[in-house]
Amino acid sequence: MQATIREGRPTDRPFLLEILTLSALASYPPLATLGRLTLRETIETFYEDYDHPQKRIWVAEADGRPAAAVWGLRSIHPVLEEPEFLIVAIATLPDFRGRGLARALLAHAAEAARAEGLKALRLFANPANSQAMALYEQGGFSPLTVELRKPIS
Repeated sequence: MQATIREGRPTDRPFLLEILTLSALASYPPLATLGRLTLRETIETFYEDYDHPQKRIWVAEADGRPAAAVWGLRSIHPVLEEPEFLIVAIATLPDFRGRGLARALLAHAAEAARAEGLKALRLFANPANSQAMALYEQGGFSPLTVELRKPIS
């Protein structure tokens, strides 16, 4: 399989909405059933929230079509106060999983962040997603904090 990485473009919107959906559900499975908004409305809102000039999107194409993407933006870590690249979404379409596309996208994002003088990549992940956690750990990511939540109603 020949894979190439390119910048995202406006015509990728339908594909990127699918990537946001896959990424969001992998990190937060309850999104499919929570809230007053449908999942599609929630993802559309995410898209609008992160669609600004500081965003960076890279798309991995395989077999001549978009297969995976990473979407992020420059950020300052809220505790460490270091400049970083915050990954807001990364996902691979199911038919293309296991081919190293997410790994290649993370490496590409790291190189771009390094070239911009950023100190780290950061992302949020669901610890129950063992495949994603293995990918991130193999890629040099390590946990900083654990978010805990207790429903009270």
